[in-house]
Formats: sequence, structure tokens, C-alpha cells
Amino acid sequence: MKIKLSRKTIAISSLVLMLFVIGYAYNIFMSTKYDTMGFDIYESDLSEFMKEDEVVDVINEGTESSITVIESRDVEDKDEVSSFFTEYRLERDKNRTKEYDMWQNIINSDKAEPTFKTLAQEEIVKIVALTEKEMIIENLIMARGFDDALVFLTDDSATVVVAAKELTPASVAKIQDIVMTKTKIPASNIKIMLKD
Repeated sequence: MKIKLSRKTIAISSLVLMLFVIGYAYNIFMSTKYDTMGFDIYESDLSEFMKEDEVVDVINEGTESSITVIESRDVEDKDEVSSFFTEYRLERDKNRTKEYDMWQNIINSDKAEPTFKTLAQEEIVKIVALTEKEMIIENLIMARGFDDALVFLTDDSATVVVAAKELTPASVAKIQDIVMTKTKIPASNIKIMLKD
């Protein structure tokens, strides 16, 4: 039995195959990009600024979610706390700028495929949206009476660092509500840290 393939069939098959290859490459790239560019914020990264950390689990009654609260004691003065927030904001913004520039270079490249240019435009929109959400959440948290706030968002998680004397279950619930309202991230993926 002979199979007769027309040019149209071969072209469509090739395009479908290329689409799968591009999708696979995109998934591989996206799964490693935060690791290689340093976007993940781990407790160990934050602990260099915190002394004698004490981890306390706060469980909201009435919900099944738990939030890890890291309290820092032994802060010598307000300048150190202010420096912490300023430094991490600058680092976050620097990393976002690098990522933005990388995607902008793809858009501006004459050699880039239209598919990659479209992908780059979508990623830039995501970056701008995440940055805007972080700023809004930080301002809303400070409006609730906290001295300062720092928010790190990814597609499915949030890390919030707040400056305050203490973090009560009521204040944790306020922060959690703000983040969940603005991002739709579930409570189980929200980490709240205290920097006093």
C-alpha cells in the first residue's frame, strides 16, 4: 500500500511538529528561568538580613490554610529595617528589568520568529502586571497600618515581608485577604514574614 503525501499535508505536519517542539522548548525554558535569573526568594536569602529568626505557624481558625510567619528579633534600629526593604525592592526591580530587557530584545530582533515575538510580548505583559500587583498590594498593606511591606509574586505564589512590632492572627488574615483578592492566589501559597 502506497501512501501519497501532498505538499500541503507535509507542510501542515511540519508546522504541527514545530509547534510541539516550540511548546516543549518554552516549557523547559520557563521552568528554569526563575532559577537561573534568581527570581525565587527563599528563607535562606532573607535570613541574612534577619537575626535570630523564629518560625511560628499561624493557623486561621475556620479555614484549613496555614501561613508560615517568620519573626525577627534583635533589630538594632529602624534604619536597618528600612535598608532591608529598600535593598530587596531594588534587587527585585533589577531582576524584573533584566527579564523585561531580555524579552524586549527578542521583540526587537529581526531574526526572531513571529511566534517567539508573540511569546515575548505576552511575557512583558505578565511582568508589568506582576509589578503593578506587587506595588498595589504593598500600598494596601501599608494602608492597613504596617510600617513597610515587600511583596514577591509569581504566577502561583506570594511572599510578603512586613515591618511591624508583631504579627497577630488578625493582621495575618488582613494581609492574606489583600493578597488573595488582588491575585487569586490560594492561602496555602501565601507566605508572610515579619521583619521588625
